[in-house]
Order: sequence, then structure tokens, then C-alpha cells
Amino acid sequence: MLAKPIYESIPYCYVIVGGLCILLFSTVLPTAIGIFLFFNGANIWRLRSNSRRKDHKVNRIKVNKHFYYYEFKPFILFMCGLLLIHWVANELVILAGIMICLIAILIFCLRVLNRRSRSIV
Repeated sequence: MLAKPIYESIPYCYVIVGGLCILLFSTVLPTAIGIFLFFNGANIWRLRSNSRRKDHKVNRIKVNKHFYYYEFKPFILFMCGLLLIHWVANELVILAGIMICLIAILIFCLRVLNRRSRSIV
């Protein structure tokens, strides 16, 4: 059994290592490995987040048709932004990639705050 700090940091390590694989190497194979690691970490985070949710199911938005897109949206946006930043050598595209990454971080933070417990009296 893993210690709790190690167990809790696994999805974040996957996401960070995947992002570094994309940013540090300029070939297709490390980029593909980075994408795989990134989305593997995102999936682990999503599974843990859904099982630990403390908000009531009544308050959740019904998203049945595009459930996985909704769950992975911040990660997909962040990955698209990273790929734009690294693979396209145009200054405007790099700026757009940074904006997409910032939007993804905003959506991720809003999701984390929304899934925290709320006292309903």
C-alpha cells in the first residue's frame, strides 16, 4: 500500500510529466507518450474527484449526452493549448495557446471549487 502523500500526488505527477514530455521534446513519439500520460493522469483525477464529491446529486447539472467531453473539457483545452504553444512557431498562435491554457485552468479551478462540500441548511 502506498503512503497517502504519494497516492494523492500520482495524477498530478502524470499530468506534469506528460506536459514536460510535450514541451521538452520535439519529436512525435515523446509527444504521443506525453499525451497518453497527461490524459491518464486526468482520468485518475476525474475518477477520484467523482467518487469524492460531496455536493448533492440534486444540485448537479444533468450532462448525460456529452458526459466525457464535459469531464475532460479543461484537460482537452489545456492539451490543445500546450500543443499550439510547442508545435506552431507563430507569435499569435502561441498567444492563443496561452489564452486557451489559462481558460482551461480557470475551468479546472471552478470545477474543483464547485465539487467541494457546501453546507445546505
